[in-house]
Amino acid sequence: MPVTKGPCAFVSEAYSLGQGENIVGFYQKWADDYDDQMLEVDYVAPTVIAQLLCEHVSEKSAEILDVGCGTGLTCRLLAERGYYSLDGIDLSPDMIRVAGGQGIYRDLIVGDVNKTIERETDSYDAVISSGTFTHGHVGPEPFDEIFRILRPGGIFACTVHKDLWELKGFKDKFDFLVGDGICQCLHQKKGRYYETENIDGWFCVYQKSS
Repeated sequence: MPVTKGPCAFVSEAYSLGQGENIVGFYQKWADDYDDQMLEVDYVAPTVIAQLLCEHVSEKSAEILDVGCGTGLTCRLLAERGYYSLDGIDLSPDMIRVAGGQGIYRDLIVGDVNKTIERETDSYDAVISSGTFTHGHVGPEPFDEIFRILRPGGIFACTVHKDLWELKGFKDKFDFLVGDGICQCLHQKKGRYYETENIDGWFCVYQKSS
């Protein structure tokens, strides 16, 4: 299946990445310019998914983990809304370095979410992720860990690129988790990642069963 081109050369290159060291090297090169590159192409997905999380998590002291936090675009809106117990995890040390300079995170972890997330079971009220479940990045395998670290009733809000929704098993994984009684779907609609006419992916909100 051909890789979807992004709205600029930078995003298209990101979509073409394979897993592993290519990703770390790419974001090492672009970490300091990432925000400018994405805002230049009107990247709205982080704002949309953050707004959806706010609709389902009203308590400002809620402990929230930003999976694939990058430079902090997604949590910036949460911080502006008054949420203050924000943690982040990302594979790229350089993205974590830039995120740390935002002054919005309580704790930041350099880590691979395809492996065990170094957090206790039932330790977060919400997990948010934007732009992580996309080309060349991460499949649905981390979902088990994400629901493990969520507290009962906790919220998982994420974006999933449309090209991968069925191809990489995201739809099947969510269906399995719902069928197994792990969670329930609160919101699942297609939407735009950028201010263009293209529908780029799914915006999902699931709640861990109590």
